[in-house]
Amino acid sequence: MINNLNFSKSQIVVLLILWLAFLFSFVDRLTWAPVIPLAAKALSLNAKEAGSYMSAFYFGYILTQLPGGYLADRFGYRKVLLYSFFIMGFFTILMGTVGSFWQGFFYRIFAGMGSGAIFSACVKGIFDWFSEKNRYTAMGFFMTASSVGVFLVNIFVPTIAKFHGWNASFYVAGILPIITFLFAYFFLHENSSSNETKSMLSFVCDIKILFKNKEFMLTGLAGFFAMWATWGTATWANSYLNRGLGLTLIEAGFFMSIFGIAALICKPIAGIVTDITGWKKKNIIFFMLILFFISLVVFGLNRSIFALHFLVPILGILAFVYSPVMNTFVGELVDKRNIGIAMGLINAIWQLGSLISPLAVGIVLDLTHNYFYAFLTLGIGPLLGSIIMLLASNK
Repeated sequence: MINNLNFSKSQIVVLLILWLAFLFSFVDRLTWAPVIPLAAKALSLNAKEAGSYMSAFYFGYILTQLPGGYLADRFGYRKVLLYSFFIMGFFTILMGTVGSFWQGFFYRIFAGMGSGAIFSACVKGIFDWFSEKNRYTAMGFFMTASSVGVFLVNIFVPTIAKFHGWNASFYVAGILPIITFLFAYFFLHENSSSNETKSMLSFVCDIKILFKNKEFMLTGLAGFFAMWATWGTATWANSYLNRGLGLTLIEAGFFMSIFGIAALICKPIAGIVTDITGWKKKNIIFFMLILFFISLVVFGLNRSIFALHFLVPILGILAFVYSPVMNTFVGELVDKRNIGIAMGLINAIWQLGSLISPLAVGIVLDLTHNYFYAFLTLGIGPLLGSIIMLLASNK
């Protein structure tokens, strides 16, 4: 299929390596969640301590967004990805050896730091190898890695943990990026040699330029509100289906698997359509976010189990379809030499939305005990994001 999109063999190899990097960053991030019941008991962790392991990873992840982008611009995305593969894999493997809470906490921080530079380095790689004619398509395929990561973790981690212990899940999750490190070492090459030797003063100046870039910052803010809704939905949808609509956990899981499959399929299609049509990108993102808002409101109002067969896949599409378009659009708003720094900054802003929204929705549920208000709270995100996009560049 990819060959029919006029990608060269070199482009396919590069895109595969970038895709694997993004995929394993999600696998290593999410492996902890399915093993919490087993690992928490083995390590004598309470719920707060067990949950803090996810926060620890995100702390390290956000901490290295800007430095990772800076390093990708200065030394090249190839070197950054090679180091990221190794650091991420090494500390994920070490998680299988932990004997105390604090030991695991710091391992998770370091694993997050290894993963944090991957997104900006990968986006820089896409801009290096793909032209304006097929860049959105490449980004669409690249962004499927996050959906595949969620799917794989929920398939292989519980199975491995059940038959071989929770530790083995981390050994497998950690060895995967180590293997890919070897593959990338021999086959990942940069298409251009435009990396500059940047001083710290130059780095600070580049950051100032980005903050003064109106369209860049507006798109970053719109993405914050979009991510607010996307990952807030992924966090609370299962609970709503189970507690709000009375489905069993297995039934809720079935519907959320449909949610994930729809999200997986829509991303490359969004990229292809954007490349083919040539429509103004801000208009595409605007309509995607408006539809996302509407779908969240309808989903929160729905009380029909039968209707879920239609609403869930629609919500899965709209929760993710904007991401390849927005990622590429924001990269086109900055100088190509600063894409690493730009994507590091923008992803840090976006991930803050992912972190804050689950907590905000939890507070709303505690106050109202009503899931409609929970999804309305999430829906406000893409509604605000769509309004903000109207103020962005008319590109």
